[in-house]
Amino acid sequence: EWPDLEVQREFEKSLLAKVQTLGDASDNVDVMEFRDFVVAYRQSDDVFMFVVGGRDENELIMAEVLHSLDQTLALMLRGQVYEEVILENLQGVLLVIDELVDQEGVIMESEPLELVARAGQQNASFMDQVPLGEQTLSQALQTARDQITRSILS
Repeated sequence: EWPDLEVQREFEKSLLAKVQTLGDASDNVDVMEFRDFVVAYRQSDDVFMFVVGGRDENELIMAEVLHSLDQTLALMLRGQVYEEVILENLQGVLLVIDELVDQEGVIMESEPLELVARAGQQNASFMDQVPLGEQTLSQALQTARDQITRSILS
């Protein structure tokens, strides 16, 4: 936590500058120490995502949280994880983050399909894209019911 907004903004600005000087980020989550923090970060197209924790935080868990966020956004935004698309869907993105971790940083859920569903971003066309093996029984039955209804009405 930062004492005021100005200190936080300065930290964010210097962190972004540091990551940009490291060159092209890999497709995976990278972890580094920055000042007195451990930072997990990833670049997805034109968006940088960061998870910041104290020096005593588990790097693997932080990387998993960031990976889960990235996968959830890719599902929710149908692979279009760009700044413009994120801003257009900001309410849903914030709901996903709220379902992922609480205000104290406690991880609430990390399964991307569950996060999308909890954030209320699930609809019939979304569930049609999810493989049946990854759906719960009730979700699979609902998907089958929707497909049958559409084929009868067509």
